[in-house]
Amino acid sequence: MIGTLPFRIRRRFALLPLRSKLGLLVVGSSLLASLLLFVVVTVMEYQTSRQRVEERGQALAQVLAQNTRAALAFADAAAAQRVLEALGQVAEVRWAVLGDARGVVFAHYLAPGEQMPDAAHMLALQAGITDAARAHAVASIELDGAPLGRLLLCIDATPTFSATALRALLVLLGATLIGGLAAAAAIAGQDGVVRPIVALADVMRTVSHTHAYATRVSTDRDDEVGQLYAGFNRLLEELEVREAMLKKQQQRLFTLAHVDAVTGLSNRHHFRLLLDEALAAVDTRGFAVLCLDLDRFKTVNDALGHDVGDRLLSCVGERLRALARAGDPVARLGGDEFAVVLRDVRSPEEAAGFAARVLAALCQPVDIDGLTVPMGVSVGIALAPADGRLPDQLLKNADLALYASKAGGRGRASFYSPHMSTGVVRRLQLERALRNAIALRQLSVVFQPQLDLDGDRVVGFEALVRWRHPDLGQVSPAEFIAVAEDAGLINEIGEWVLLQSCRIAAQWSRPLSVAVNLSAVQVMTQDLPALVERALRQSGLPAARLEVEITESVLLNETEATLAQLHGLNRLGVRIALDDFGTGYSSMAYLRRFPFDKLKIDRCFVQALTRDPQARVIVRAIIDMATGLRMATLAEGVEAPDELEALRAEGCTLVQGYLVAPPLPVEQVEPFLARHAASGLAV
Repeated sequence: MIGTLPFRIRRRFALLPLRSKLGLLVVGSSLLASLLLFVVVTVMEYQTSRQRVEERGQALAQVLAQNTRAALAFADAAAAQRVLEALGQVAEVRWAVLGDARGVVFAHYLAPGEQMPDAAHMLALQAGITDAARAHAVASIELDGAPLGRLLLCIDATPTFSATALRALLVLLGATLIGGLAAAAAIAGQDGVVRPIVALADVMRTVSHTHAYATRVSTDRDDEVGQLYAGFNRLLEELEVREAMLKKQQQRLFTLAHVDAVTGLSNRHHFRLLLDEALAAVDTRGFAVLCLDLDRFKTVNDALGHDVGDRLLSCVGERLRALARAGDPVARLGGDEFAVVLRDVRSPEEAAGFAARVLAALCQPVDIDGLTVPMGVSVGIALAPADGRLPDQLLKNADLALYASKAGGRGRASFYSPHMSTGVVRRLQLERALRNAIALRQLSVVFQPQLDLDGDRVVGFEALVRWRHPDLGQVSPAEFIAVAEDAGLINEIGEWVLLQSCRIAAQWSRPLSVAVNLSAVQVMTQDLPALVERALRQSGLPAARLEVEITESVLLNETEATLAQLHGLNRLGVRIALDDFGTGYSSMAYLRRFPFDKLKIDRCFVQALTRDPQARVIVRAIIDMATGLRMATLAEGVEAPDELEALRAEGCTLVQGYLVAPPLPVEQVEPFLARHAASGLAV
């Protein structure tokens, strides 16, 4: 029965009229051709779509591998994680895993709702086993031929394949209509329908191979074939937009990986790459690496806010760019640290000259919204190849030179020398030990008497902080105070010294004054009136017995806030002394605008008083000026009787120094007062 079916069909077909036969042949061949076209187009579109998704995933994986190479090389998981987190802007990416050379996960990114793939799944992907709904890409990461790790990337291909299915449905619909038109219009109709579809398929093939998504097809037909053309054009428009977005994301990833967001300079990672390039040619062209660190930038940040701090950093970047020659890399390494590679350096003097220009430019104050912000910088210089042939070695040695500049008084440049490492180790030891010095009761306050020359009366003491460490021994204040300021510990130490001094002075048997030094950092970052009022309240010391001493560096950036701090102290009844007068940024305007009660003459003038006539003229001028402004004068560092008599002759009000007494521990203050009274001098 079944075997006779083809015979019956052929017999019935032979009995049909010729027109019907031709019609059936046309319809059959048209339908068969349309069906074949549908299959071909669908298969090609599916393969092209999948290939496009896989190529896009592989390109993105290569970009990510390039951008995470430095982070993987330096074991900087945080930097690698930041690069992978940028994939949140690419909706198709479902997950990405960065593994090191041992296969251990170093960083990863998971889209919302995704779970971390297990090890078996990742091994299958690396072996080329994948699924239909997702595309996967694998990128190896190498450095100088040595494997660093591997990046696995998963892209959701479902949206693309859904669009492919929709287009296939449109093609099927068009093919069906084409078959109907072919039956009505015969051969000419068939040719008129098939030709544009074939042409469209040719264009699709060309676009799929060249990725020329700006291509457009045109037709004057309004039927389904015209809609197919329009749909194809819309598809190309969408692909063009996505291609532009992908390029923008690639550029964004490059920027995130290489450019500092605040200054627009190269970041640490990019600077290392540029340093590698310079080192590659170091045998024929020497160069210098300069590390720069802003002096007391943390104080500016704390006092004026991070917005002002960022604008100050941006200004530093602009000034460095203006100073650097074309082709000399400039970078912000992080925080307030910058670096410059000075190419083609023929002598150390050339590097020193550039450093001098940097110091001159970056030590000028910056005007930010009408606010004058002081700025200073210290510079460390390392020369290549003499000071190193590796990036880390050069940066480390330039940093050591930078530490030497800061330790030597800031605002200067230093060349690296091998002995510098000892000083850096010493500074780090001090910083670590100083963080626990208060808690471990290693700090103490000593008191140096202040003598009124009118009757030789002891009228008060200056409180001085001392630090004795069980291993480091007695550490000089000149050394550890600078470390405390750099490490952000000076506020805590200063507050402790103030409270201790007030408590001890409140217990003295005589109502003598106590003078306490305040750091410039404290004046800029703390609410001094509230701090002093709290110390007076807790200690019970009357405000009239407290004197605070500030140095002229506080007045370098004269602001309304500084004035408000000093006037607030005056309202409490606290006296204010200007310490080390004549050695810093002295200005007659300060004495007119600020409420000082006393000027302290620096020991350098006192020590030269009897042997240098010019020093005596300066001391006389200071005393006369202070007398005219109704300020007391106190000479520091008096160690010889002839110095004392000279000061008395010039009309100095007060003196202190080893001639009167050295700084005394707390338990020796009362015995000293008793001895002084017994000697027949007034107390």
